[in-house]
Amino acid sequence: MITNEHTQQLPADTDKHAQQLPADTVDLARTRTLPPRGLAAFFLIAFGFSWSLWYASTLISGVNPMVFVLTGSFGPALASVAVTAATQGKAGVGALFRRYSPRRRRWFLPYLLALAPGVFIAASGLIPLLLRGEQINEAALHAALLSAPATFLFIALAGGGNEELGWRGFALPRLQSALPPFASNVVLGIIWAVWHAPLWEIQATSQAGTSMPIYVLLVVTFCVAFGNIYNFSRGGLLTVVIAHAGVNTASGLKVAAFGSEGMGDAVIAMTVLCLIMLAVTKGRLGMPRRKVSAQQES
Repeated sequence: MITNEHTQQLPADTDKHAQQLPADTVDLARTRTLPPRGLAAFFLIAFGFSWSLWYASTLISGVNPMVFVLTGSFGPALASVAVTAATQGKAGVGALFRRYSPRRRRWFLPYLLALAPGVFIAASGLIPLLLRGEQINEAALHAALLSAPATFLFIALAGGGNEELGWRGFALPRLQSALPPFASNVVLGIIWAVWHAPLWEIQATSQAGTSMPIYVLLVVTFCVAFGNIYNFSRGGLLTVVIAHAGVNTASGLKVAAFGSEGMGDAVIAMTVLCLIMLAVTKGRLGMPRRKVSAQQES
């Protein structure tokens, strides 16, 4: 919980049960919007930390570059903690980490929704199979399926899911206080994609050798889908970690089955999912249409 001086500035959601809460019991762990203070510092620290390590991996020989890649991927999370501590203090940092709590996140429904991006990425494998007549490497796919649970867990902890504390936990609610939900997620998606830029110089990464424009489109669709999941779960991070790990795991299964990720096919599938989400939410991506005072947010 946080005191009145921090809550009076908050744009708010319209959760009905929150309308009875006094101002000094507003929980920042369940807000979809926050004042944009600290955004510039967040992006500066996140990019600076990650890019320094990633570019260093191209200059230092004798060390596995993936050590730098994985360590650098914690840049957004570290930036979110540092800037939150500087702007909101210990209470703000506590609220940031409580976004991982599953409590009061609309029961199991957000977790079902979190599976959708991974399902659509997996389904995009039907495009090369049915339309281009490509063959499945059954042995490689079987081995990848056996290791999928371990892969999913690793990605959730250190292979992408670790980024969510920064992108969705810190940046998205601040962007959504200044821009409409769809625009916020498109802007964040472009920034998120550009953040990956040094990885094109590292041969061991999945970005090396791929088309950057298609990659940017794919990341933007991920961001729109993850933003809807985040908003639907009242600012919960566990759901978007599941979604992030799901799409990366499904992409790995496609690589095993067909020898490549098929980013163009993934863009088609994710665009369909985003259009469905935009249609169902009438463009709001899980954000309430009406804003109320901070005293009404939970």
